[in-house]
Amino acid sequence: MRAFYSNRLIKHGLTAMLVGLLGGFLLAFSMVGGASISPIPVFFQFELPGPSSGWRILHVGTLMNGIMALAIGLVMRTVYISDVRARRIFLSFAIAIWGNFSFYLFGMFAPNHGLSIEANRLGEASLAGAMAYIPAILAAVTSIWATAVLLLSEPEYESSGK
Repeated sequence: MRAFYSNRLIKHGLTAMLVGLLGGFLLAFSMVGGASISPIPVFFQFELPGPSSGWRILHVGTLMNGIMALAIGLVMRTVYISDVRARRIFLSFAIAIWGNFSFYLFGMFAPNHGLSIEANRLGEASLAGAMAYIPAILAAVTSIWATAVLLLSEPEYESSGK
């Protein structure tokens, strides 16, 4: 079962990387004010909501979360953890990947940048702020727990018969 959850986490990581790569197109559209079909000289002008800096964070952050999931998925194969722990670690990092994605997405539309539910020195409270903050705090807590579990886990050695 550990390999099953490891594989699932790797799939989430690859999916996050795909979302991050697609977010790169949104970043480019935000920066240039539309989309072109290069090398054909056709340009569709439109304004993507949110600042370019927010789209950059979504692009890079989601890619980095995908890389984290790939790494943790491989680390899960090198330590001894029970099937129950493997499932919990998988769930923790799946929450982290998509919770952070929600933080990046909704945080760019939140006056308080999604760093708290209530108003802070950055801005007023909003629904976007809450939609950014709640998943992000779950992501932080679960990924810290899962990282500590993996850190304290015994390495799994191959048997000498192989």
